[in-house]
Amino acid sequence: MKSISLLCLLSIFISCNSKQTKKQENIQDQGPSISQLIKEMDANNDGKLSKAEVKGPLVDGYSSIDTNQDGFITVDELEKAPKPPRKEQQESKISEDLIDTSVKTVPVNTAYLVKDNIIGEITQETVSLSGIETLCYVIKTHSQATEHQMGPWCPTHIEDGMDKAGIWFKDGKVYDVSGHFIANLNEFYSDDKWKVYRDDGTVRYTDTEEGCIAAAKPDVEEEYNNYCVQCLPEYFKDQVTTFIIPVTPKYLSTPQNLGRGGLGMAFNGVKFDPPAPTEAILAAHTIAPLDDHGGHVNPHGGYHYHAVTGSTKEVAQKDIHSPILGYAIDGFGIFALKDKDGKEPEDLDECGGHTDEIRGYHYHAGAPGDNQIIKCLHGLPGYTEVQE
Repeated sequence: MKSISLLCLLSIFISCNSKQTKKQENIQDQGPSISQLIKEMDANNDGKLSKAEVKGPLVDGYSSIDTNQDGFITVDELEKAPKPPRKEQQESKISEDLIDTSVKTVPVNTAYLVKDNIIGEITQETVSLSGIETLCYVIKTHSQATEHQMGPWCPTHIEDGMDKAGIWFKDGKVYDVSGHFIANLNEFYSDDKWKVYRDDGTVRYTDTEEGCIAAAKPDVEEEYNNYCVQCLPEYFKDQVTTFIIPVTPKYLSTPQNLGRGGLGMAFNGVKFDPPAPTEAILAAHTIAPLDDHGGHVNPHGGYHYHAVTGSTKEVAQKDIHSPILGYAIDGFGIFALKDKDGKEPEDLDECGGHTDEIRGYHYHAGAPGDNQIIKCLHGLPGYTEVQE
């Protein structure tokens, strides 16, 4: 019988069934979870898939995934299906000629991590990153913050104050998502189709996991248009995020795109993500606020940050330099934007990084309203994996 790779099946299924333009790319940056895949095809809502319900490559691989041969595929059987080769085996190659050894690099310091947030032991493994054998740290977390409360995100009434919800951003500015803000989205975006509240003043927001999943996908279900999207951390608290980060970063003379996976991790184990795809979010007249700490939740990556607001663990420097906040996925440190005198660096490159004698090459996080923690990677990139 055929042994079909689960994640490959998911990828092909998404590709074959997507009805979105590039402007409406996946709001959540990652592929769907196993439970979501079943929900997409489960016509009779019994929580499992008969052969008549499945589509695409699952049809050919059905008998190999249905291990007990009862005529149904369950979540447990999908979870146990053969996994594909590790991500780095599928990536494009990077020439070793791009590694610039003249640029100073500083090894990752795992002592900075909040150990209580790490799952198991931090291990080292030699991994092929874009074709280059690299010694990497393998770090597993649940991507859940502990230094601060996660949320709130959406107000429940248009009379709620800014303390009842999170933040949003536009043109580099940060806005408090108060009830007043929600009530005036039509003016904020100069679009009279916005109305994220009912006639009695209550806000339309996703208050269940089902609603979260329905609203937080590229083809937002019609009933969740004009909603404030709020996904709670407890919905996905058992997800495991694995970070593969070079022990000692390798500077590349040519910058690399961030891609869709996590761009790094804060010291509390929460994932730093690329910019939130605001065009896709707003296309359905939905808004997905960040909390005051720069984070929100999605079904495919749990809690993650799109902005740095100073809420997480920082490690102060002995000089005037700004504190370090975490590491990019290429192993270079991410530091706060402003130094102890409140000044921003003036010599940052296209990725938001520069070099000094103490820290070597490193990044500075963008301002909270920029929707960009860093702009690209100047090091050989590791990667993240998210598993339920």
